Amino acid sequence: MCQQLMKRKLRYAGHIMRGSSGPLLKLSLEGTIEGKRGQGRPRRNWMDDVNEWSGSTSYGDTKRKAENREDWRDMVANLQTEDGT
Repeated sequence: MCQQLMKRKLRYAGHIMRGSSGPLLKLSLEGTIEGKRGQGRPRRNWMDDVNEWSGSTSYGDTKRKAENREDWRDMVANLQTEDGT
């Protein structure tokens, strides 16, 4: 179940990062929010999971990987969860 959710999230992220869904969704993913950030530990956001699961260190690296559709599809198909399944 967890692995299926990870794969769906990565497939959708690749779709958004390639720009296939239009500029508005891409802007919502890459955009920034004005104002001050609250104190304390930074919250984990949606892209943190995508970066971690794709083995990337930054958003730019993940985006470059997603632009190659076949490699991204292979990476998602061969995704392993932390427990090895």
